[in-house]
Amino acid sequence: MYFFMLFLVGVVLCFLFPYGPMIVGGIIFAVVIDHYRQTSYIREDIQAIKNHLKLMNKEELEEYEMDQVYKNSDRIPSERMDVINRQIELELERENKNKKT
Repeated sequence: MYFFMLFLVGVVLCFLFPYGPMIVGGIIFAVVIDHYRQTSYIREDIQAIKNHLKLMNKEELEEYEMDQVYKNSDRIPSERMDVINRQIELELERENKNKKT
Protein backbone atom coordinates (compact mmCIF):
# COMPACT_ATOMS: atom_id res chain seq x y z
CA MET A 1 0.00 0.00 0.00
CA TYR A 2 2.73 2.46 1.02
CA PHE A 3 4.80 1.54 -1.98
CA PHE A 4 1.91 2.19 -4.36
CA MET A 5 1.24 5.60 -2.78
CA LEU A 6 4.93 6.48 -2.98
CA PHE A 7 4.95 5.39 -6.60
CA LEU A 8 2.06 7.76 -7.40
CA VAL A 9 3.73 10.61 -5.51
CA GLY A 10 6.95 9.85 -7.38
CA VAL A 11 5.26 10.00 -10.76
CA VAL A 12 3.71 13.36 -9.89
CA LEU A 13 7.02 14.71 -8.58
CA CYS A 14 8.86 13.49 -11.67
CA PHE A 15 6.58 15.56 -13.88
CA LEU A 16 6.56 18.65 -11.67
CA PHE A 17 10.18 18.94 -10.56
CA PRO A 18 13.43 18.14 -12.35
CA TYR A 19 14.80 16.58 -9.14
CA GLY A 20 11.66 14.54 -8.49
CA PRO A 21 13.25 11.10 -8.96
CA MET A 22 15.97 11.91 -6.42
CA ILE A 23 13.40 13.12 -3.91
CA VAL A 24 11.31 9.99 -4.40
CA GLY A 25 14.40 7.80 -4.11
CA GLY A 26 15.25 9.47 -0.80
CA ILE A 27 11.72 9.01 0.49
CA ILE A 28 11.67 5.33 -0.47
CA PHE A 29 15.10 4.81 1.12
CA ALA A 30 13.88 6.43 4.36
CA VAL A 31 10.74 4.29 4.42
CA VAL A 32 12.73 1.08 3.88
CA ILE A 33 15.24 1.97 6.62
CA ASP A 34 12.45 2.87 9.04
CA HIS A 35 10.66 -0.41 8.30
CA TYR A 36 13.89 -2.36 8.89
CA ARG A 37 14.50 -0.55 12.19
CA GLN A 38 10.98 -1.23 13.43
CA THR A 39 11.24 -4.88 12.42
CA SER A 40 14.50 -5.29 14.32
CA TYR A 41 12.96 -3.73 17.46
CA ILE A 42 9.98 -6.06 17.20
CA ARG A 43 12.32 -9.05 16.80
CA GLU A 44 14.27 -8.04 19.92
CA ASP A 45 11.05 -7.66 21.90
CA ILE A 46 9.81 -11.08 20.77
CA GLN A 47 13.12 -12.67 21.79
CA ALA A 48 12.94 -11.00 25.22
CA ILE A 49 9.39 -12.28 25.70
CA LYS A 50 10.32 -15.80 24.60
CA ASN A 51 13.30 -15.75 26.98
CA HIS A 52 11.14 -14.55 29.86
CA LEU A 53 8.57 -17.28 29.22
CA LYS A 54 11.31 -19.93 28.72
CA LEU A 55 10.06 -20.78 25.21
CA MET A 56 13.48 -20.72 23.50
CA ASN A 57 15.32 -23.79 22.39
CA LYS A 58 19.05 -24.15 23.10
CA GLU A 59 20.25 -22.54 19.86
CA GLU A 60 17.97 -19.54 20.23
CA LEU A 61 18.95 -19.16 23.88
CA GLU A 62 22.66 -19.18 23.05
CA GLU A 63 22.14 -16.61 20.29
CA TYR A 64 20.05 -14.41 22.61
CA GLU A 65 22.67 -14.57 25.37
CA MET A 66 25.46 -13.70 22.92
CA ASP A 67 23.45 -10.71 21.68
CA GLN A 68 22.89 -9.54 25.25
CA VAL A 69 26.59 -9.85 26.08
CA TYR A 70 27.47 -7.89 22.94
CA LYS A 71 24.99 -5.12 23.76
CA ASN A 72 26.09 -4.88 27.38
CA SER A 73 29.78 -4.77 26.49
CA ASP A 74 29.26 -1.36 24.84
CA ARG A 75 27.90 0.14 28.03
CA ILE A 76 30.52 1.38 30.46
CA PRO A 77 29.40 2.63 33.88
CA SER A 78 29.81 6.36 34.40
CA GLU A 79 32.26 5.84 37.29
CA ARG A 80 34.52 3.75 35.08
CA MET A 81 34.22 6.32 32.29
CA ASP A 82 35.26 9.08 34.72
CA VAL A 83 38.35 7.11 35.71
CA ILE A 84 39.27 6.53 32.05
CA ASN A 85 38.78 10.23 31.27
CA ARG A 86 41.01 11.27 34.20
CA GLN A 87 43.74 8.91 33.04
CA ILE A 88 43.58 10.32 29.53
CA GLU A 89 43.72 13.89 30.84
CA LEU A 90 46.78 13.08 32.97
CA GLU A 91 48.54 11.50 30.00
CA LEU A 92 47.80 14.53 27.84
CA GLU A 93 49.10 16.90 30.53
CA ARG A 94 52.31 14.85 30.81
CA GLU A 95 52.78 14.94 27.05
CA ASN A 96 52.24 18.71 27.00
CA LYS A 97 54.83 19.17 29.77
CA ASN A 98 57.32 16.98 27.90
CA LYS A 99 56.81 18.93 24.67
CA LYS A 100 57.33 22.29 26.40
CA THR A 101 60.68 21.25 27.90
